Amino acid sequence: MVSLKRRLTSLAIAVLALLMLFTANTPAHAATLTVEKLPFVNNFATARFKLLTTITMGEQQIVSYGAGAAVMPDRSSLWLASNASDQLVHMIQIGQTMYQRIGDGEWKQSDAALGDMQFQPLSAQFNQLQQFADAIYDLGPTNVGDTPTEHYQVWLSGTRVLAMNGAATDDLPMEARTALEGLHFKYDFWIGTQDSFLYQQNTELLFAAGTLSADAPAMQVDVLMTFSDINDPTISVNAPN
Repeated sequence: MVSLKRRLTSLAIAVLALLMLFTANTPAHAATLTVEKLPFVNNFATARFKLLTTITMGEQQIVSYGAGAAVMPDRSSLWLASNASDQLVHMIQIGQTMYQRIGDGEWKQSDAALGDMQFQPLSAQFNQLQQFADAIYDLGPTNVGDTPTEHYQVWLSGTRVLAMNGAATDDLPMEARTALEGLHFKYDFWIGTQDSFLYQQNTELLFAAGTLSADAPAMQVDVLMTFSDINDPTISVNAPN
């Protein structure tokens, strides 16, 4: 059980790193419209965010939460707590370099292995995302906190996500590529109606039964990020000392 929880916690962290390109309630009768493309998204230089990750696998569920800061296009910091561990995880990304510390341990440095798409402005990332989308929906107006937004949803197959990330996934083991090809991705975006900033994003991964191993049950991973303090000039992210 402990081993499985550690594996799932590591998967949550890996999913966050892969999907970090980068509670709202949708009105009960909001209209759902199929649209051809996403709206214009205004780029921001800095922001703070809160994070909630939920991994559900059979009857097991791992929940992690945390907060951090982003300095676009290639710097972020994050702390995570989880019901699978009594230790905090700290991560700092500086370009292609990832620093990680568990509890009070030493910082460990590794290659973040992120593709070029991760370092593009948000507007460019959205343009690329909609080019590979299987479907795009407008779910109508809603609020993120006190901020009025429009809620959009994008569906992609695992095959299209691999194509979208291009050469960044070429070195993945065949087992990992096969698992990714069997995934379904659902992105929800809440975009400000007054300033076109991205205020919230939820990324959902759906693993069919047997994707991770022959006897593995279906699994769902949700990564919810809520942004605040957009373009605050006091926000900075630096490598650990």
